[in-house]
Amino acid sequence: MSNDHWLNYLVSEDVVLARSRVSGEWGIRLEQTAGAYFHSVGEGAAYVQIEGGSDIELGPGDIVVFPQGSSHLLRGSPTSKVVSLSQFIQDSETRSSNASNATTLLCGSFGIARYMNMPAIKSLPSVMHLKVQSDGPNTAFVDTLKQLCDEVEHAKMGSEIVVRHLLSTLFIYILRQWSETQPNLANTWFSALQNQHVAKALECIHKQPAENWTIETLAQVAGLSRSLFAKQFQESVGESPYVYLTRWRIGIAAQLLSQTDISVGEVAKKTGYNSGYSFVRAFKQVLGKTPKQHRSSRQSINGAPVNSCGLTGQLLSHY
Repeated sequence: MSNDHWLNYLVSEDVVLARSRVSGEWGIRLEQTAGAYFHSVGEGAAYVQIEGGSDIELGPGDIVVFPQGSSHLLRGSPTSKVVSLSQFIQDSETRSSNASNATTLLCGSFGIARYMNMPAIKSLPSVMHLKVQSDGPNTAFVDTLKQLCDEVEHAKMGSEIVVRHLLSTLFIYILRQWSETQPNLANTWFSALQNQHVAKALECIHKQPAENWTIETLAQVAGLSRSLFAKQFQESVGESPYVYLTRWRIGIAAQLLSQTDISVGEVAKKTGYNSGYSFVRAFKQVLGKTPKQHRSSRQSINGAPVNSCGLTGQLLSHY
């Protein structure tokens, strides 16, 4: 049984990417963000630290991810002084080193449709350190990262769209590698996929969100009594079946409103709402605004020009 349907809706939004080559004493303080951070080292070395925590050394091929957007330090050595990101960006000499021992970095932040994938994201640790070897088993991971670097360094027609897709793909590879290497996933969202009863219900929700699902019908699919199903779902997923189903439907609806011209009424039907009133009420409850307000806000963002500035002859881009 496959339960990958939820990954079809994992998208990257509000992307900021930067590629630079740094050397000497350098350091950046990155503040808490609503999205996720990642840093990848192409050559050289760097250190990251959640303030108060231990330093993590990054070598060539390493990637570190902060799924909850935690504030942290990124620097050339554990003792390097740090400056704000805005100050670091202004210092062009720091970012364009020609030294033979310089460190090449690809750094970024991106938003995730958290109203859809919150249980999965919350199950992840505050920082994830992955070692990726170019000659190892994760060749696709490496190839995706190289493509992402190329799009950032050599922006071309359609780069914004390509970057979003590559980031989504990269994040899926990160989730896959992390989940496959963890010895104990008990009491996390990923453990729900190991519960055959709950996994059946999740597959139905992900694959057929427009169906008239109730706790009773989902329990039948899971092969459990209503009460036992509700208990197991809550314990393994972290929220009730009704809350998960509602947020999943609204997440899909939000994407349809942002990315298509389908009417609000059609979006409601495609996500399991036969009543326009119940759809608007659920949408506002989850996202704090009406479907029309959401479509208008996303159109205004998508219609805005890309805000870019040069970065060592490469790019710091807001997609």
